[in-house]
Amino acid sequence: MNLYRLQLRPRSPWRTPWQADTLAGALCSTAARVHGADFLRRRLIDPMLAGSPPFVLSDAFPADLLPVPIAVRLAQHPPDTDRKAIKRGRWLAREDFLALRATGEGDVPWNRLLPDSAVFHDETTRHNTLARDSDASLEEGGLFSRPDTLLRPDNNDRAALTLYFRAADEAAADLLLDLLHELSLVGFGADVATGRGQFDISADPQPAADLDAPPAAANGVIILSTFQPAPGDPADGLWEAFPKFGKLGPDLGLSDVRKHTLIMFRPGACFHADPARPFLGRALSMDDVLPAIAADELRRRGVEIIHPAFGLAVPAIIIQPVEGIP
Repeated sequence: MNLYRLQLRPRSPWRTPWQADTLAGALCSTAARVHGADFLRRRLIDPMLAGSPPFVLSDAFPADLLPVPIAVRLAQHPPDTDRKAIKRGRWLAREDFLALRATGEGDVPWNRLLPDSAVFHDETTRHNTLARDSDASLEEGGLFSRPDTLLRPDNNDRAALTLYFRAADEAAADLLLDLLHELSLVGFGADVATGRGQFDISADPQPAADLDAPPAAANGVIILSTFQPAPGDPADGLWEAFPKFGKLGPDLGLSDVRKHTLIMFRPGACFHADPARPFLGRALSMDDVLPAIAADELRRRGVEIIHPAFGLAVPAIIIQPVEGIP
């Protein structure tokens, strides 16, 4: 599974983070809408549940920036370095990432770690809540706010997002590009009906051989996706976990669209593992994701959903943090 990069150009703010599992789920929904349920099950659901996904995605990263490996953030730093700035640092320039993954920690460019606030800009939009009986604004408690996210142009070449992917073969790569094109016609994430999450595919995918080639003495992998490890995945590593409160799309017609709270790992997780591994993670079945009542209702209708939670891996040298460094 060779590694490729694809540039996406946002045409509007977005309200749903460009995380790999969410994007893969949106592509599954797109496959069902465009090609039908049988196609979705045969080409995506069954292979993913079997641990052989046709393609694996990274999160969509701003321009040529890549996530700071967790092992680097826990490495020994100079005494006069601002530890809060290190903790907030999320992003590295591509050349810095390549240098660090080839040495484990090397000369960490502590002053070049970028926080989210240097890369993204959030705007808050206020909305009125309409009364169901009169279709007028509520007099009390009628206002609520929703955040919109945009790219800051300072640290982003042409305000682009970069998506990395591996595909099992040429047919799988063509399927991914076809589904991404169909998704671009609708938009990604929440509130596409009001213009959020609109994007274009800027150009054809390009090989990312510099990220894919293992450094000499590589002993592990860095994960470039929001993902959840599979039971058989390596556990010797460093990661940052967070709870994800997912929801089903509105087209399934359930009164309760909430998924179970899932514990996910952020991009930048580092593991001692075979450097040749193309990905970690798994697809969560419907029973793992939904309450039993919701899963039974969908199953009665012949509907099956999964939560793709694969993590795209790139080879690296992984050095454990200095003992005692938090």
